[in-house]
Amino acid sequence: MELDYRAILNRYAVSLMEGRRLSPETIRAYVKDLEDLVAFLGEHGFPVPDRRLVRSYLLRLTSRYDRSSVNRKLSAARGFFGYVAKVHGLGANPFGHVRSLKRARSLPRFLSPDEIFDLIEKVSDPRDRALLELLYSTGIRVGEAEGLKCCDVDMQEGFVLVTGKGSKQRMVPVGSRAIEAVRTYLLTRGIEDPLYCTEPLFLGRRGGRLCSRVMRRIVEGWAMQAAIAKRVSPHVIRHTFASHMLDAGADLRSIQEMLGHASLSTTQRYTHLHVDKLMEVYDKAHPRAREG
Repeated sequence: MELDYRAILNRYAVSLMEGRRLSPETIRAYVKDLEDLVAFLGEHGFPVPDRRLVRSYLLRLTSRYDRSSVNRKLSAARGFFGYVAKVHGLGANPFGHVRSLKRARSLPRFLSPDEIFDLIEKVSDPRDRALLELLYSTGIRVGEAEGLKCCDVDMQEGFVLVTGKGSKQRMVPVGSRAIEAVRTYLLTRGIEDPLYCTEPLFLGRRGGRLCSRVMRRIVEGWAMQAAIAKRVSPHVIRHTFASHMLDAGADLRSIQEMLGHASLSTTQRYTHLHVDKLMEVYDKAHPRAREG
């Protein structure tokens, strides 16, 4: 059976946007993964994948990507061929039997308070300053920051309305420094009160919505200028927010709510950071520990 996978992928992308309630960032990642899969199938004449071809594709993935990327690409392949099987009557999903790889447990990377303060203080551009202040103040995902509208920021009460995964909305507190940075930025756009303004909160240089890819470049660029000796991304700032909140005594449930985690076990990764710090303090301070 010969199938036009490129045309099917175009229709599948539309179905993702209309029916799955996924974020634009997630859809872009899925489509990019599937474009790579279609290119792989093209190298073999666009067949319906059998077990041998599926194993060959899995081998290619594991030789090029880390486990989390492999699992995301396999998830995209399962979803795509589930769609192909349903629409084109393939029968079984060729990727339906493929299990995700077990993820190696790794602790999130984060910045110290001095590092994140040095980074933010280095930022001179009003828009970029507002972006970094908001990311650190709230811990929101970069895709969530991309989707914000001006009216989502409540300047008076100090909250931001965030639309997360699955279009779930949550109210997240915002610190006064971030509020002032956002206010300063909006004034450069002539917006004194964002309450009724439905424009995107962050605009690109050409006036359109600032996309998450450019946001990542902005964070990385300012981190280089601030001479931060670590790789810094919006997700590292998200981890930094969670770690600093935990260190300051915030409870896990509150952090879970602010981060928009569906499961508390996801948030509990940050307790390992906290325990490591406690052990370091213990080893330095306890008389019996010092004897060793």
